[in-house]
Amino acid sequence: MNTKPIIRVDVVSDIVCPWCYIGKRRLEKAIQDTQSSCNLQVIYHPFQLDPTVPKEGIPFSEHMEGRFGANYAQKFRQVEQAAESEDLDFDFENLPKAINTFAFHRILMISLQEGIQVEVKEALMKAYFIDRVDLTDENVVAEVMSQFGWAAEKTVGILQSDEASDEVKEEMHYFRQQGISGVPFFIFDKKYAVSGAQPSEVFKEIFEKLAQEKQVQAISGDMCDVDGENC
Repeated sequence: MNTKPIIRVDVVSDIVCPWCYIGKRRLEKAIQDTQSSCNLQVIYHPFQLDPTVPKEGIPFSEHMEGRFGANYAQKFRQVEQAAESEDLDFDFENLPKAINTFAFHRILMISLQEGIQVEVKEALMKAYFIDRVDLTDENVVAEVMSQFGWAAEKTVGILQSDEASDEVKEEMHYFRQQGISGVPFFIFDKKYAVSGAQPSEVFKEIFEKLAQEKQVQAISGDMCDVDGENC
């Protein structure tokens, strides 16, 4: 019988957020280090860094120059170095487009219902940051999703519909109401919260603390209390 405690991790993030991908890797390392003592359930929630990007996207360099100036690439060197430390090959100068991610959050919502959300999240982020493909092309997205058994017709049909739109909007509104204005943002068992791509040791410490708390709860039995209500 499996008695390992279950720890739920809710992650608010965007697939075009580089620190979200780095944070994902660091979280996964912490999970790998602690999975022998805990069962971890990770659920991703939607956040849009820039919902104003049109559906057809904008050339990445043009979009970044508009936000950060002509020397935008220099600003991303630190991010590229941090990514490299997590075995992620970022190259911002060669990203084709800045994209609107709303449709991909709908795909992730549907993927959660199918039990493949974590894998789809990784595939979409890898396609954007590592493979550097144009995710505004429906055929490209269909190719990414084909590895999960999705027929091209299913993927394109979802992209051209508004399926799961209400659910995504509701979640984004909820987390905005919670005061989350930057990502990644991690919530552990609805008890502890961490913002930013923290070192994996930070996540590991939280997992260990929660596991200890759950162990104490698990071995609690009948007792007398100071009010005398139970004796």
